[in-house]
Amino acid sequence: MRVYTAADIVLWKCKRATVGVIFGATIAWWLFEKSELSFLTICCDVLLILIVVQLIWVKISGLLNKQPRQLPELVLSEEMVNNAAASFRVKVNNMLMIAHDITLGKDFRLFFQVVSVLWLLSVIGNFYSSVTLAYIGTIALVTVPVLYHRHQEHVDRYAGMVHRNISRHYKIVDENVISRLPRSFIRDKDD
Repeated sequence: MRVYTAADIVLWKCKRATVGVIFGATIAWWLFEKSELSFLTICCDVLLILIVVQLIWVKISGLLNKQPRQLPELVLSEEMVNNAAASFRVKVNNMLMIAHDITLGKDFRLFFQVVSVLWLLSVIGNFYSSVTLAYIGTIALVTVPVLYHRHQEHVDRYAGMVHRNISRHYKIVDENVISRLPRSFIRDKDD
């Protein structure tokens, strides 16, 4: 059995695996939308079905005097858990430092970008459920890279034009609005 990398699936180098991802995402989206159940409920139901099927399989194989398939023992080593926790701690601390700088207004441009993205996500979230957004993201993740790979020259040319236009408009906004705002909204107690 061949092991596929994420790049193989995203770039359609293994068409069966990619179609499987699209089919699986479509079935998952359909289940969530039609059943109107939460993610946790569906996960618990699927695990319940898998456990019951496994139990029935073991009991039937015992009655037929067949040896059931051995399940691997899943054990996490202490070293693996400590490494994961240390890596997670570093990433969380970095995010907290960035969030701290944003909330104190040390970098107004970053603050403005974060507020804009959060507002945009809020508006989009009003129109689509989170399951639908996850489905759209999965389909985009599988289709956009291969389309870019096939039409890279055209996309790069048009993206360059769009980038130049956005940069020109941003420069105008920066000169007329953002540059006139104070660099920091927080005043020291000494002032």
